[in-house]
Amino acid sequence: IFPRKPRRPPGRPATPQGPASPVARPLSVGEVLREQLREIAAAAVAPEDALEPALRAILEASRAQAGALCLFDQRHGILRLVAEVGFSEEGCRRLRNVRRTDPTAWDMPLNGLMNRRAYLIESAARNRYVPQLVENAAAVRTIACLPLHAGPTPVGSLVLVALAPRSFTERDVRTLERPLGDLAVMIEAVRRRGARGEPVEAPRAPVAAPPPPPLPRPAAAVTELQAEREQLRGEVAARAAERAVLAAELAARSGETDRLHAALELAAADRARLAADFEQAKRDGERAEMLAASLAAAERERARLAAALETAAAERAERARAEAALEAARAAAERAAASATAELAGARRAAAANEATAAARTAEWAAEVERLRIRAEEAEQAATRSRAQLHEQEQADAELAGELRAATAREQRLREELESASARERLHGEEAVHEARERARVAEEEAAAATAEVERLREAHASARAITLALEDEAGRATAEIERLVAAGRAASAEQDRLEIALGEGRARELAATARLGDLTREVERLREELGRATGARRERDADMATLAARLESLAAERDHLRESLSATEAERDRLAAGSAAGLTADARLREALVREREERAQLTSALGSARAALSELQASLSRRDAEVKEQAAELERLRAEQERLAAAREAAPPPPPPPAPALPPPAREPVRVVTVTPPPAARPPAARPRVREIEAGRRPLVVIDVEDRWCEKALDGHHVEVVAPGDDLAEQIAELSPARIVVNLLAPGALGALVAARAAGCGSRFWGCLANSGADRALMLGMVEAAESPIDPDDVVTTLERYAARGTRVVTVGADVDALMSLRQALARKGLSVSMAWDAKQAADLLQVVRPEVVVVDLALPRRDGYGIVARLAALDPPPSAILVPGPDDAAVAFAAALADSASAGGALQLGQLLAAVLTRSEAPPIERRHKIRVVARK
Repeated sequence: IFPRKPRRPPGRPATPQGPASPVARPLSVGEVLREQLREIAAAAVAPEDALEPALRAILEASRAQAGALCLFDQRHGILRLVAEVGFSEEGCRRLRNVRRTDPTAWDMPLNGLMNRRAYLIESAARNRYVPQLVENAAAVRTIACLPLHAGPTPVGSLVLVALAPRSFTERDVRTLERPLGDLAVMIEAVRRRGARGEPVEAPRAPVAAPPPPPLPRPAAAVTELQAEREQLRGEVAARAAERAVLAAELAARSGETDRLHAALELAAADRARLAADFEQAKRDGERAEMLAASLAAAERERARLAAALETAAAERAERARAEAALEAARAAAERAAASATAELAGARRAAAANEATAAARTAEWAAEVERLRIRAEEAEQAATRSRAQLHEQEQADAELAGELRAATAREQRLREELESASARERLHGEEAVHEARERARVAEEEAAAATAEVERLREAHASARAITLALEDEAGRATAEIERLVAAGRAASAEQDRLEIALGEGRARELAATARLGDLTREVERLREELGRATGARRERDADMATLAARLESLAAERDHLRESLSATEAERDRLAAGSAAGLTADARLREALVREREERAQLTSALGSARAALSELQASLSRRDAEVKEQAAELERLRAEQERLAAAREAAPPPPPPPAPALPPPAREPVRVVTVTPPPAARPPAARPRVREIEAGRRPLVVIDVEDRWCEKALDGHHVEVVAPGDDLAEQIAELSPARIVVNLLAPGALGALVAARAAGCGSRFWGCLANSGADRALMLGMVEAAESPIDPDDVVTTLERYAARGTRVVTVGADVDALMSLRQALARKGLSVSMAWDAKQAADLLQVVRPEVVVVDLALPRRDGYGIVARLAALDPPPSAILVPGPDDAAVAFAAALADSASAGGALQLGQLLAAVLTRSEAPPIERRHKIRVVARK
């Protein structure tokens, strides 16, 4: 029954559990969610990896079925989608890039962020302005758009979707206020990570050339001063940003102070209005007493009318019972008439059927009797014939018997004669014997013939007797059948008599039913007349009842109105009293808030002055550092001149023999022609379009986008190169030439812009990148390259990547634009790509070695031009990955030239001919979709 006390840890003194000891308060949902968000932020390897788990924790705490997190880019005024759970493809597309001027986007989260308001959209499934954010759009009940602010700075928006039966209320939004502040802190941590610059690793020595002589100490000092200057510039920028934040916060606090002043004035006005309302409430209270008396009188009148109404209701119930009995009698009469009519019809149908059946059976039996009579006559005739034949046969038998007896007598006589002949033989000799024997033989033959005839006649007699017996049996059966048919005829006659009797009875019942139907009809008419009289009386009573009910309803309405007036008067009196007290409390609270705002404003003013002083000191220090840097730069120029002189002296010495070039396999493709279409840069007008030379039949060119013709000197066996200058008409030239491969020198002026223009014009060819200095015979080979417009549009990048990536492709993004790259990662991950992110050159170098990506997205606007160096390092990977380059504010040709001059990037350079041959051996087949393995890489 009683819970067990928790076991006390050893070494801890026991504390008495009395009424004075505090009871531990359970944590609220908001506090538990804040603890979860802190744990997620602490456990994340990188700050950007904590956003999606944080979103899932918020969905679980708020019991929402879907949600999305968007970051706000203040530079471009864009709200970008960076994480989502449960959203559809349409919902992601409508939230990926939200601008105020974009009609295809859903700008409700952006409006709430700009107005600092949380929006609750109820019945979202029936709202035509809400897109299909989830797959089951019909089940959406409520959508919450919650703004995220870090102080006065808008950082993002959180979109939560509740499906039926779940819905959001204002209380749910209030619960998430403090956890959303922690989420804004996590977003700021991600942005600080992207904005923080990392030192670039030390340059490595080139592979082919000998190491240069070590720089003197002043050059190292200049490098340190430059690094320190960049650091000071970063600090100045940070202080300037902090100053802007403080100024914005000061402006916000000033606006808040003005708002509090206005609120105080409104509170004073409300106080005066409440006092007037209180006086009015007193007057209303006096009037309420009079209304109470009127209400009591109305109650008495209502009781009287209720009694009258009950009496009328009893009479109406009695009349209703009479009407019900009348209706029941009429229904019974109708049912009896219908039953009698049905029985009469059934009897008529049965009689007609019986008559037809009896007639048919009588006809059949008459035919059968006639047939049997004919058969009986035939049988009698056959029996008569058989008797005559039998009589004839008996006569023949008698004749045969007589003949047999005569033959027997003759035989006896012959025997006697034989005996006498024998005696005479003995007397007369052999002649007489022989004659006697002849006569005896003849007699024996006649006797045998007579015996055979007798046997035949006996058999014929037996056969005739059998036929006679069979005919007699057939005659007996015919007689029995005739008797049976006669009996059946008698039964049919009896059945016909019975049916005639039943028909007579049915006709009698029909006459009785007709008479009963007439009686019932007269009864129904009488009941209808009574019903009409009762209906008239009921209408009169109903009219009286309606009058009484209307009177009663009017009295009840008046009573309710009086009660409502009394309740409203009492509530208004209580509200005015409470409002007066609340007004006094709010007045005191507003005065305290005004005092605090003034104190905070003074503190912010002093902090702003301190920041301005620190900024002045930093600017002075930066000026001093600039002067020192200029002095060190002059010294560095002198040392570089000395270094160039030493390098010229080394070049005067005989160079070592170059290593033999690796043998290239002959490309298994058709020969490629080389047609030079551009004159030298000095003789070519800048806007002139090159003229294509006559095309050789059956050959496709290898096009190089550059401003120099040195590529034509490196023609391969059977392959020709055509050099095309970058320009706005690049797509038209490529369509005319139909090249086998296209190589782009990124050091050519306007190369990236030409790629963007070619894609915009509908060019679908693939471009292979390289880095080749002007006049040099070697170049760095890159993979296929694409140029994207700035700022980054994730949808455009995803469309571009369809040429180079399929599900499971490894992608690395490098850049400092946190919002755009986080949104790009979300879009690529939704397509099934494995995305890793780097914010600076050091992280990019680590990821390139660990991940070995197939596609790299590089934002060339990285600080210190690190993006160009990262592109140059892609040549060291085998094979070089495809690259999507986002142009920066710098001159791309100059920045790539500086990156190519770095000794860390020059080791993998190829001769121009080798580079062209390698490009010809590379495949441009589309990628194959595959399942990728998930690999976790720890990052600092």
